[in-house]
Amino acid sequence: MVHYLTYWTTRPDYEVFFKALPILGKDGTLAKIQPNSPGAGHVHAKTGTFGSEDKPERKLMLNGKGLAGYVITKDGKETRFAAYVNHVSLAPDTDAAQQVAGQALGEIAAAAYDADLSNSASATSGE
Repeated sequence: MVHYLTYWTTRPDYEVFFKALPILGKDGTLAKIQPNSPGAGHVHAKTGTFGSEDKPERKLMLNGKGLAGYVITKDGKETRFAAYVNHVSLAPDTDAAQQVAGQALGEIAAAAYDADLSNSASATSGE
């Protein structure tokens, strides 16, 4: 996924793609995710969720939830990321996936905002 996001940066329509992504803590599917974190407004990413009913336990099975996109770090560098959680049993609450997995993934992405990428291989390769 990170290679795909890197590929997009080479496309002539990258700016359109980038501006279409939800922004952490600000709008779209990320409006309520980490709205008070320092990374809010600096993570442009897309969510994805796949869940099913866990009938024996009468719960929701979060088969997979992901967040992938771009972070503009506090020193102005752009990096790409992809983070996923899977096989999480949740209460049968329609907001549970957003509150548990969504917030956790948002916190991971927001942490990249404060990261010092100056000496990492990922800062130069974009991963």
